Amino acid sequence: MYEKNDDGETIRIVTPELKEKVLEEYYWKHHNKLSKAVNNQLDIFGKALIIDCHSYPSIPLKRDLDKNPTRPDFNIGTDSYHTPNELVDLSVSFFENAGYSLGIDWPYKGSLVPLEHYQKNKNVQTIMLEINRALYLKEPTNEKSERYGEIKRVTGEFIKMLKNSL
Repeated sequence: MYEKNDDGETIRIVTPELKEKVLEEYYWKHHNKLSKAVNNQLDIFGKALIIDCHSYPSIPLKRDLDKNPTRPDFNIGTDSYHTPNELVDLSVSFFENAGYSLGIDWPYKGSLVPLEHYQKNKNVQTIMLEINRALYLKEPTNEKSERYGEIKRVTGEFIKMLKNSL
């Protein structure tokens, strides 16, 4: 839980009680649902693909390690054990053909895997899809830009392509 914003101003004080409440009411519930969904996919199909979706600001945050102001349209985050090269190659091809720039583990890296399968089961695959907010928002607001529908469509097509390719 973030306690300070990018300017160092306090946004909340995380007491042990608040931390425990958030863990119990949100964090563990979410991760338990994710684990059950992954296990269900493994039971039915023998494999599971997690697409961990996020977005990032077009201008690096003060706390970002990489201050390069030129950021890609989309980013794919990988895990050395759970992200096969095929997923990366499919991603590169998709976004290249769609006319968008793509970072691989840049500006952010990694992807979510339930702890019970982490580094244990290669049939649990994961890839993180991150979208540059400048593509679909009027930064720094959360107001949708005129390209919102286009980016929603492209993102849906990417997810469908991954699903159909594996």
